[in-house]
Amino acid sequence: MSTESFDRVPAILADIRRFSVTARRVVDRGYEQFADPDNDDQRRIARSLIIDLSSAADRLPQVFRETHPEIDWKGLRAVRNFMAHDHDGTDEKILWQAIAVKFPRIVQLLTGD
Repeated sequence: MSTESFDRVPAILADIRRFSVTARRVVDRGYEQFADPDNDDQRRIARSLIIDLSSAADRLPQVFRETHPEIDWKGLRAVRNFMAHDHDGTDEKILWQAIAVKFPRIVQLLTGD
């Protein structure tokens, strides 16, 4: 792996940490606000964060990804593609599970935070 590839890892992980802070805010507001049928702001934020997380993960060098086999890299990309292309088809309970449970777990595995 080139030095240039390694040099970008800290910046990408910093991005992922920032996404995690925003995800935590969405979760802290609670499921009731998240699921409000008259206000989809929190669901849109959650979708965006999942897309951003996947995009950041794709920028990580392959060698880095190989050191984290516990992360389903293909699954992360598949979820991103689904969210990006099927906004209305995403079940809100699955989206909540992704942002409240899966997202923090992936971030913890990647960053150790």
